[in-house]
Order: sequence, then structure tokens, then C-alpha cells
Amino acid sequence: MKNKITVTIGIPAYNEEQNIKSFLLSIFKQNLKNIDLEEILVYSDASSDRTNNIVEKLGETFKSIKLIRGAIRKGKYFRVNELFKMCKSDVLVVLDADIAFSRKDFLEKLVFALISDKNAVMNASHVELIRPDAFWAKILHTTFVLGDYIRLSVPGYDVAANFHGAATAYKKSFVKTLNIPLNLSDPHLFIYLSAKKIKGFRYCPEAVILQIPPTTMKDVTQLMRRSIGKRDRELGKIFGKRMLENTNIFTYREKILGLWKCFLWQPFYTPLAIIMNFYLVRLAMREKTDTSPVWEINTSTKKRIAYAK
Repeated sequence: MKNKITVTIGIPAYNEEQNIKSFLLSIFKQNLKNIDLEEILVYSDASSDRTNNIVEKLGETFKSIKLIRGAIRKGKYFRVNELFKMCKSDVLVVLDADIAFSRKDFLEKLVFALISDKNAVMNASHVELIRPDAFWAKILHTTFVLGDYIRLSVPGYDVAANFHGAATAYKKSFVKTLNIPLNLSDPHLFIYLSAKKIKGFRYCPEAVILQIPPTTMKDVTQLMRRSIGKRDRELGKIFGKRMLENTNIFTYREKILGLWKCFLWQPFYTPLAIIMNFYLVRLAMREKTDTSPVWEINTSTKKRIAYAK
């Protein structure tokens, strides 16, 4: 490739002192043959721990790292909206701070797959959830993986559940058209539907990140209260009721196929995960949806994780 693809990495962060240094350093270990990494913008959402100090210190050595301090907590997607406005590169890659790359060619695979498809406007990475050691945590992990097997059974991967938001590449031409309305309870879904409307959503199974799932019922309950995936009337006004209702519908075949794959992977834990899933569905129906853009933090997901070597 004669002309390299210019890329900006944006990282919305809140109290990420455990992982932020290792994660930022891992970016510089990526093999970038066709990418010109112009800058890494860490947008701190009013972090109250050592996150800001750590990022500033690294910025003294790595000039491409720039810290943007938010004075008041506004939530992840407020910061993502700001990153959309700041993007000057060909591609903006938005990354959560509590993930790890599984390989050193992660960025190359994610970005090149996006650029090589002229109709694509955004590209979500694949997520591999790290398996915990505790018995109950393994049941929760299997429950999440069961959902992964189902969503990955959708032809073309074009379903809202495949936009997890932890690692996504966007073309500049797309993000410059986006302005996430502040009155939405599910800004995450707004991004997906904006891409789906023009048939531009893509999923990249070859670009893999590692992430720790919630391992306690407290954190799972917090997760269930979040508004992601819940009905948002304002989105219905923007995209239409029919499009909104079809965002996360799985066919009988996709459910059975996902269940079968999960059973082959974990024949002991899968039945327990099915029982857990029924419980979580009922829990979600009872819990009041938290429409605040500022989420409670899942403490069990904020552990140090290994990075690609």
C-alpha cells in the first residue's frame, strides 16, 4: 500500500488506573505496516483516581498520547460524541480501556477490513471473554458466551448485539455525519442503526480483543439495568418503529445453532447457563432501567489482563 491509512485512536476512560498504562503501551507494540497512527486521544470522564496522572506521564515519552480532561462525568457516549467531532484521520478507532489485544496485528486487521470495503462505514471487533476460575463465575461466563454463539450465528453478523462497543473502527466520512442526540437512553444503538440504515455495519471476526466479563451478581445486575438494548422511544422517532424492533431478533435456527455450539464447548456448564439466562431475563424485567448516561462501574471487570506478546 503506497499511501498509509491515517488513524486516530480514541479512548473514553473513567478510573482506569489498573489497566491504562499497560493498555497504552500495548498499542505501540502493534505491527503497523499500512497504518499511520497520528494520535491517541484519552478522554477522561472526570476520573478521580490516578488515570489522568498516568496518561500525562506517558504523554511526556509518547508525544502522540494526548489527555483530554472532562471536568464533570458525562458518560461514555458523550465522550465518544466528542471524539467523533475531533477526528481528522481517515479512520477513528474507539477503544475501551479495560480490554487487551489478542495479537499484534489487531489494528491492521480491523482497519484494513474497514477500508477495503467501500460500502462499510464501521467495523466492530470480535470479543473473546476471559474465563474465570470460580464456579459461579464460570456459569456467568458461559451464559455470556452462549449469547455470543447465538449472535455470531446471524448471517453476515449484521445484528445490534454484534456492536459491543469495546473496539470499533469508523470511517471519518461516517463519524462526521453523526451527532448523538443527548436525549437518547441508548446512544449505543443510535450508532448501529445509523450504519445499518445505509448498510454499512461490519463485524471483523479476525480482529480479536480480550475482555473480562462481569463475574459477580452485583455487577451483572448493574449491567442489566443499563439502557443498552432496551426500548428507546426517541430512537423509534428517528429510525422508525419497524427498524428499531428488528435490531436484535434471532431466528429459531440461530438460537439452536448457538446453543449447540455452546454445548459442544461446555457440556457441563451450558445447561447451568441456560438456567442462569432464564433468571437474568426475569431479573431484567424486574429491574428499573437506568437511563442515565453515567453508568455504575463494574468492579469485577477492572482487573489487570494479559496483553499480546
